[in-house]
Amino acid sequence: MRHVMALVGSRGDVQPALAVALELRRRGHEVVTGVAPNLVPLAGRLGLDPVPLGIDSAALLGSDLVRRDMRSQHPVRRVRALRAVASAGWDELRTGLLALLDDVGGADTVVTGLLGQEVAAAVAERRGLAMAALHYCPVRANGVVSPVSGVRGPRATRAVWALGERVRWGLTRRAENDQRAALGLGGARVHLPTRLRDAGAVEVQAYDPALAPGLAGEWGPRRPLTGFLALDDDARARLGETGSGSGPTAGLDDWLDDGEPPVYVGFGSMPVADPAALLAAVDAACADLGVRALVSAGWNDFPGAGPDGAPGPDGKRVRVVGAVDHAAVLPRCRAAVHHGGAGTTAAALRAGLPAVVGWYSADQPMWGDLLRGAGVGVARRASTLTQPGVLAGALTEVLDDATAARAAALGARLVPADRAVAAAADAVAGAQAKAPDAAA
Repeated sequence: MRHVMALVGSRGDVQPALAVALELRRRGHEVVTGVAPNLVPLAGRLGLDPVPLGIDSAALLGSDLVRRDMRSQHPVRRVRALRAVASAGWDELRTGLLALLDDVGGADTVVTGLLGQEVAAAVAERRGLAMAALHYCPVRANGVVSPVSGVRGPRATRAVWALGERVRWGLTRRAENDQRAALGLGGARVHLPTRLRDAGAVEVQAYDPALAPGLAGEWGPRRPLTGFLALDDDARARLGETGSGSGPTAGLDDWLDDGEPPVYVGFGSMPVADPAALLAAVDAACADLGVRALVSAGWNDFPGAGPDGAPGPDGKRVRVVGAVDHAAVLPRCRAAVHHGGAGTTAAALRAGLPAVVGWYSADQPMWGDLLRGAGVGVARRASTLTQPGVLAGALTEVLDDATAARAAALGARLVPADRAVAAAADAVAGAQAKAPDAAA
């Protein structure tokens, strides 16, 4: 079988799907991988021969549209920004995906993540292909996990999801139907979740059922809960982030060994408004609590985050590095402060760490709520972490023996990554048999 992966967004959106691509290829399937242009080197180091698809996700996340307009106090400007971001890069994704399918002579299945799923689904419909999607958090209506903090009970939870779907459809309907028209398809009258359900598309739930008990039973085989996806050891080694002899983690092993396990701080691809202020807040919290911190700069320009992994404001108390291999580093830490992206959340949970989620938007507040509900974390809006005492107070709530014990126990219950990846690959490979017969 031939699977075309249409993967756009940040590294957290793309890397878990690359683990599935590698597993499918290992099984003898043909996998054609398209990723956001800025992530072509990442997928290339994994040997997937990627092609650029869509727009540069780092440029989008660093744009005024995201950094300024989406946070505007003016409601009209904010709604316009939300609508623009929701459909950003759709033209490029449509034309790029069509060209990719033509270049390889077609496919059996189009595989995508959540971002750009409207476009990928329309292209699959136009070409008569099976459709499979990877979801890294709950994004469909259910009565188990609420998308809004404080909502409890199945009835209220479903009502909130229904409202959210209507809002999303209102923001994206025109743009989606523009894409469908460009493909020669008729306009859609109902939102995408309903259409995918009716078409029998497979939506893999790539997160752990332990955090959402009851959800697998509610959704059934069309939305299988597989567990969190992660690259295996060989693949992670090919990324060049596991060693400590040179590059962004130079000397890190020695620093980790030279003291108590630190608190990990990393916000991945999220744009930190004032890296210097956040680093100062981390340093102050460490001084107050008598702990050390390892700060991973991610896509941000942190002071001291040079290619040699230079120390932060106090080389013994705070260390600043570039990208690190979570699977190798987090088990050597005692807690994590992160943005609540699904990938980092999973890595911290697998390492048995309690967490402070400094959330920005999207699914991040949901993960903060789920960790808090499990007794293994707390959540704060990211913009508050630089305020005096906020980070130290949040860390105080998770740096206790009882929370650490709960986090370790939860980590031990998670579906192993290799089993999760295998289950996701099974679902993708089986999508062809479940595809609808008719194509538009």
